[in-house]
Amino acid sequence: MIRMRLTVMLALIALVTFAANASAQRVSRTKGFHIALGLNASAIQLDEDDVGEDTDAENGGGLYLTTGYNFTPRIGAFLALTGARIDAENVGDDYNLGHADLGARFMLATGSIAPYLELALTGLNARGEDDQGRDIELRGGGLTLGIGSNFFVSQRFAIDLGLRLTGGEFNTVKFGDISISNDDGVGVGTARLNLGVAFYPSAGRR
Repeated sequence: MIRMRLTVMLALIALVTFAANASAQRVSRTKGFHIALGLNASAIQLDEDDVGEDTDAENGGGLYLTTGYNFTPRIGAFLALTGARIDAENVGDDYNLGHADLGARFMLATGSIAPYLELALTGLNARGEDDQGRDIELRGGGLTLGIGSNFFVSQRFAIDLGLRLTGGEFNTVKFGDISISNDDGVGVGTARLNLGVAFYPSAGRR
């Protein structure tokens, strides 16, 4: 449904391989506060049945920020913000796509390679211009499933690699100061591939 660029994937593979080798002898401590910041590749596709015509997936890039707190080494909560500039393929000009996630993270392991699963409620926002140059904004929400891993290069620093898939709908359209809401929104699916650096400031403390 949603494609990612080959060059991004090759870079990710290279960095993950490097991180795994560099962290082979590290021991992570994932309990406590953590923050991650890095690059993001986003893709979005509207439900063709809802829009009444064929639509292509649209892609772009941007940044992401994740903050969270692990109550135990394996269970925690997180807040994530993602912003990307999407190359328009269907109609109009390029536009901005934003996500805000609030959810739970489950660490599957806590060694030098620390994979995780995520479940989150997500707010969606797309902002740009229509074919007539008028400002338009779409708002909505959905449910996000995430999978990723921290590759520790020291006790406190790790390379963060993650994929978040969101399914939901846009149910509010805003033209200037006028907002129109509809219970029967337009279905939307997004994918976000994140690559950055994570910091665990409490790691190593007794």
